[in-house]
Amino acid sequence: MKSDALAILMPVWHGYRALVPLSLSLLDKYWPGHPPVILGGLTAEEAGSANHVPVSDPARRGNWSWMVRDAASQVAAQGFTQVYLIAEEHVPLGPCNTDVLQQTLPQWLHDLDAVYISLMGWDNRRYPSKSLLLPADHGRMMHLTRAGDPRFHLHPALWRLDVLLRCCELALLDPAKNGSAWHFEKVNDKATADLDPAWKSGCYQIAARELSLKSPTPLGAASARVERFVFNKLMALYPFIRPQSLANSLSHLARFDDVFCDGPYPMFYSGLMVKGGENPYAASFLERTADGRDILRRLRELIPPKA
Repeated sequence: MKSDALAILMPVWHGYRALVPLSLSLLDKYWPGHPPVILGGLTAEEAGSANHVPVSDPARRGNWSWMVRDAASQVAAQGFTQVYLIAEEHVPLGPCNTDVLQQTLPQWLHDLDAVYISLMGWDNRRYPSKSLLLPADHGRMMHLTRAGDPRFHLHPALWRLDVLLRCCELALLDPAKNGSAWHFEKVNDKATADLDPAWKSGCYQIAARELSLKSPTPLGAASARVERFVFNKLMALYPFIRPQSLANSLSHLARFDDVFCDGPYPMFYSGLMVKGGENPYAASFLERTADGRDILRRLRELIPPKA
């Protein structure tokens, strides 16, 4: 495998471009020696001295899937074949397991003829573990083959670059949807998606704690299993609760989006931002540690909280 085949592609939503200095500095801090970071979605003036591929038509970058395809096609032209797709708001929040990210997972992508490996582990409470798990020599990754599995989702993940490009094309077929990130996921994880069947069966999700720098203790692993069981049983009620306001209250009380994934790329489930503003769950999580409070302070300097 070529040493230069792997890059980090960071598509930057125009409204979040102020986050870029924070995102790049946290990657440097927590993922030393990382593959080259290539920014997409920015003009040369906006990117400044940062490594980037300039957006070819700034007027179209409001379409998320177009913006990613535009950047990914330029990255492919540079000879890269695999990318970690990491949005500007999905920053690392602790030391990364660099060996896993730069050696193990790219090798598994090759060995398994895989096309997608999600870094958002199936072993956090948001996911019921129902699909087949691989043996320990492949980190107990989950093979995403069942209906409803999060194939081609947009949490940080390792992608085969040609597959990412095709997924962007599918998300652009319906102009009314404007290629949103939500639409990208919904279109591409359908069983009927116009994708090579081998690609649909080549998606995996890591067991995050198995690959974290912090080895899980037996007590911690048991506690996580209990939490996942209770949480999934509780949230299974969500679709059936009416009125919607009551269902939303349950989600809020259960802190549905308050999830930290402590894996080889430690991250907060729903990112630092939501609907153009600070994610309150992420802010609450960051307030718990000195490093987190420093990240939150820097975030608020770049994008002040909404009044």
